[in-house]
Amino acid sequence: MTRHVHTVDVAGIVFRLSCSYPKPGFWARRHPAFVSGRRPDVRVRIEYDEGFSRRGAQTVGDTMADAASVRRHGRRLRVSTGYYRADVDISRGRVAVRMAPGFDVAGLMRTLSALWLAERGALLVRAACFGPVGSATLACGFPDRATPSSAAIGWFAVAPGEGGVEVRPTPFLDHPAVSIRACRATTLWLPGSADEPAIGPVPALRALFPSIWQADRRRGAVERTLDLAARSVTALVSRRIHVTTPVPLEALVG
Repeated sequence: MTRHVHTVDVAGIVFRLSCSYPKPGFWARRHPAFVSGRRPDVRVRIEYDEGFSRRGAQTVGDTMADAASVRRHGRRLRVSTGYYRADVDISRGRVAVRMAPGFDVAGLMRTLSALWLAERGALLVRAACFGPVGSATLACGFPDRATPSSAAIGWFAVAPGEGGVEVRPTPFLDHPAVSIRACRATTLWLPGSADEPAIGPVPALRALFPSIWQADRRRGAVERTLDLAARSVTALVSRRIHVTTPVPLEALVG
């Protein structure tokens, strides 16, 4: 059977998606700016399995959560949700996926991206990003209406560095047509009281953490995330920004 192959660059990590059905390619083509001709770092083989939904007790539907279970499975990781199971070999850059029919691969790719970004010292963070390329602002935890109209909103790859953090766009932006280049952020906005605009590293870290896609919740992975997040907030000037409507700080984890 003919296999459909598409290659996508997520913040410098090139994923090659291979499937006997064209559905994964629909996701890739929705994000043409990220389609790549480079040699892949990770090869993802996806198989749609008609019997997948019948093996579990939970009914598979369009509202199935993307929160994944990650556990050690021999020398590999087993990443699973209600609609897919992925055997992940990070050292060799290989992923074998069984997925229930009809599901898009966006949730799977977001979790795989978070796993490999963590290996390269970066976090996948939901934020609005706006301002000059050399001194941009990241705003986390705000409703879309509370950010500037020029902001790009969605999931960004964030890596701590000297004088700020490196911010790279991913295919997981809310508006794929938005054109945004990689930039360096120097300021972090977090929701809070107008009476206390300044915010220290510890409360900033606490406020930032719910915006991180924490794909792997094992102890070592969480410790790595905490280290990267702590280095990020200390590299940024953090400010509390008051909004008129309370913002629920709901953890977005994969």
